[in-house]
Amino acid sequence: MERKGIKAALTNLNEYFASVWILMSDTTIFLSNNTKIFYQYESQLRELRHRLERNRKDTEVMQQVRQELVIIRKSLRMQGYNLRLGSLDLRLEGFRNDDALSDGFTRCVLFLMEDGDVIYITGTANHIELDEDLDRRLATTGYRPVIGKHFLWFKWQNRVLILSGGASETKDDFEEFREYVAVNKSLLLRRLAKMS
Repeated sequence: MERKGIKAALTNLNEYFASVWILMSDTTIFLSNNTKIFYQYESQLRELRHRLERNRKDTEVMQQVRQELVIIRKSLRMQGYNLRLGSLDLRLEGFRNDDALSDGFTRCVLFLMEDGDVIYITGTANHIELDEDLDRRLATTGYRPVIGKHFLWFKWQNRVLILSGGASETKDDFEEFREYVAVNKSLLLRRLAKMS
């Protein structure tokens, strides 16, 4: 009976350690992939990780580390970050042609709006037809200035959204998009998280 109790306690301890470790990993991944403020937290996260590794069987240390992570995450939420996107990433990969369909990619047209919004349409029609459809939808909701249009291919791969330029996307426009992504990755992931 005692052995079962010890085994259960060890299992609970290991599960608690794993849950804190996952929370730390998710927080680190979110900060490094989706923000430009990772450097502000990097040394603190490194110290928390070392403390957790050195005290794998100390529930008090685990609770302290967890509490510090919760404080970091609350601070990020107050700054407007959506941590549920922490395990998502976005990657740009050059240009593709219609062969991309056989690699699992889908066409999309994305509008960057003057008010900071991002709207998009996906489908099997060509990029020009998708652009016209999105223009029509936008016209029915009233005038909103579009500051950029992008004709892209997309595919989700292991929670990474891969975006590539299509034939209707110029190299200059794709470079502008690359610059936009560098500054607005978390906003874009928020808007495109349900893209399918």
